[in-house]
Formats: sequence, structure tokens, C-alpha cells
Amino acid sequence: MARRLSFFAEYDSRVEYKPGRLNVVADALSRRPDYAVKTADANQIGVESVSAPSSSLIDDVKAAFASDADAKQLLSYASAPSDEARQKLALHLRARAHRYRVHEGLLL
Repeated sequence: MARRLSFFAEYDSRVEYKPGRLNVVADALSRRPDYAVKTADANQIGVESVSAPSSSLIDDVKAAFASDADAKQLLSYASAPSDEARQKLALHLRARAHRYRVHEGLLL
């Protein structure tokens, strides 16, 4: 709250009271027709459409993993971790290999 007050303190503002009919802007906003409460007829409620999001992002990420040498090494290690597989990792990946795991073909 204090941060907001200090932000607005930088502006030279003045609050000016406008009685009833003179305050046209507030009156117009309070009477907008799209704010009216809409009621639905119980007999006409139904499902208009059903859609599911679709994205090729996961496929794109898997393809990128297949073309990245470090990701390939980490995927093979995280799929079947062992001391032998860890020794096959590049030196810069060994220290971080324990942080990764594979879920549905993705390196997490």
C-alpha cells in the first residue's frame, strides 16, 4: 500500500466533487446495459461446443532433444541411471545428472 501511495504522490492531483447530475461519467458507467444481470432459462441450458487445446510443443521439444548432444546423453542416463552410464556422460554433465529425470520422453 505504501508503495502505491508513494507512486501516486509524484503526481499533482486534486479531487473535485461533482454532485449528482453533473457527474455524468460515473452515472454513465453505472448504467451500462452490458452490466445488467442476465438470467438463463433452465430449459435452454446446454453445451454449445467442446474443444481441447492442441499444441505441437511437446513434439517440438522431443525433436529438439533428439538433435542436442547433451540432451541425448542426459536422456539415456536418466532413462536407466547407473554408474557405468554416468561415466559415459560428458564431464560438464556429470555433476548435474542427478537433477534430471525422464517423464513421457521429456527430460525434466
